Amino acid sequence: MSAPTDDPVQAPTTELFHAALDMAQAAKAGNVSGWLASRYSCGKFDDVAFLMSQMLGVLIENCAIARGVHPADAWNELREQGVDEFG
Repeated sequence: MSAPTDDPVQAPTTELFHAALDMAQAAKAGNVSGWLASRYSCGKFDDVAFLMSQMLGVLIENCAIARGVHPADAWNELREQGVDEFG
């Protein structure tokens, strides 16, 4: 692991990570008020959004590998199938 920096891309803080997890959990449960509360608790909206995008990318590619699918093919699959088939 690299040395900590102030760059959230290189070293997300515990605060950012927990905010991202709380937002994801609330969104999955359909809890809009919980999602909003988590989003505003951190105050670093762009940093949290970027971290969540990174986390989603890791999950998509790890799932693809577990299924024996090349990650590039998984991205194309998701684009072709659309939001209705996601998850």
